[in-house]
Amino acid sequence: MSETRIIVDHLRLEYKGPLKVKELFKLIGAWHKEKGLQKKEDKNFEQDLPSGKSIEYEISYWKKISYYTRYIIKLRALFSELKRVQLVHNDKRITTDEGKVLMYFDGIIEHDHEHRWDDRPLFIFIRTLYDKFIYKAYTERFEQRLTQDVHDLYHTIESFLNTYRYWRIVSKVPHFSH
Repeated sequence: MSETRIIVDHLRLEYKGPLKVKELFKLIGAWHKEKGLQKKEDKNFEQDLPSGKSIEYEISYWKKISYYTRYIIKLRALFSELKRVQLVHNDKRITTDEGKVLMYFDGIIEHDHEHRWDDRPLFIFIRTLYDKFIYKAYTERFEQRLTQDVHDLYHTIESFLNTYRYWRIVSKVPHFSH
């Protein structure tokens, strides 16, 4: 069995207000392609409720760092009370979504993901010594890179959501807009 360690545990991002959900998913997809990560969609669940649409989206990104190590970034996004609304931005009427967003980010390092050292107890002991003493400097660098990538994704999404923070939803379009 491979050794799995959680490096970043439940980094949380909350947002409430207008946003474009499709644009958010495009941004996340562009980010993972830019970083050269593989992706696996774990859960994509959507439900229409009287209070609005509810979406649960869980995805894992991974990258094989060496023959022995890979890191995994897990993103869990919960959208609730999503409704289509009209707002005015730059004197133009725009139809967009409004709701609550809750995201959790996890960063995990997995050693011996191909299970090469799991055959015998002696191999597991040697692997443990190898991890603790010989490979330790490399592991620390991989942990720093993983932490940096998780925080980069967090800040990318946070800056995207902050662009919508000051958009105001209007029930009636003002006279000055076209």
